[in-house]
Amino acid sequence: MTEPAPPGLPPLADTDLPESVAEVIAAWPYKLHRTLAHSPATLLKWLPYGEHILLANALPFREREIAILRVGWNARCAYEWGMHSIVAQRGGFEDADFEALCVGAASERWSEGEAAVVAAVDDMQARWTISEGVWARLAVHYAPDQLVDLVWLSGNFMTISLQLNALRVPLEDGLPPLPEDRPHYTRANRS
Repeated sequence: MTEPAPPGLPPLADTDLPESVAEVIAAWPYKLHRTLAHSPATLLKWLPYGEHILLANALPFREREIAILRVGWNARCAYEWGMHSIVAQRGGFEDADFEALCVGAASERWSEGEAAVVAAVDDMQARWTISEGVWARLAVHYAPDQLVDLVWLSGNFMTISLQLNALRVPLEDGLPPLPEDRPHYTRANRS
C-alpha cells in the first residue's frame, strides 16, 4: 500500500517545467509561478491579467499594497504577506504601516481613504460584498475606475492567497514572516 501524497504541490524545477511556460518563469521565477506551472495553460491565461491588476490598475501604489497586504493578513498567507511587505517597504512603507495593517481600519495611522480601503477588503473577505457605509467612505476618495480596480485587485489576491495556502507553496528564501497575533490585531470578521 502506498502512502498518500502530502497536501499541496511542489514548485517545478527547471528540468520539469513545460516548454510553454519557460519564458514566463524566466520573468517570474518565484515558487508561486513554478507551482502554478503544473497547469501551464491556466498560468499562461491568468498571468497577463494578474500583471495588469498588479502593475497597471488605477489605484495609487500605496492603496494597492494596503489592499494586497490586508488580504494576505486576513488569509493568514505568509507568502503573500512576505512578498508584498518587501514591495511595500521599497515603496516607502514604514514599520508603523505594517502594524496598522494588522490592527485594521480603526488604526489611527490611516488616512480616511486608506482606512476605507482596509474596511473594504475586510468586507469583501468576510461578506463577499462591500457594505453601504464602507462604499460611501470609499466613494468620497476614489474615482469609479479606482473602485472597480480595488475589487479586481482584492479578488485576484484573495485567489492568489487561496492558491498559496491550499497548494502549500513554500516560502521564498528571506521573506519577512507573517506577524504574530496580538490582542489589538484584527482580521475580517467572518460571522
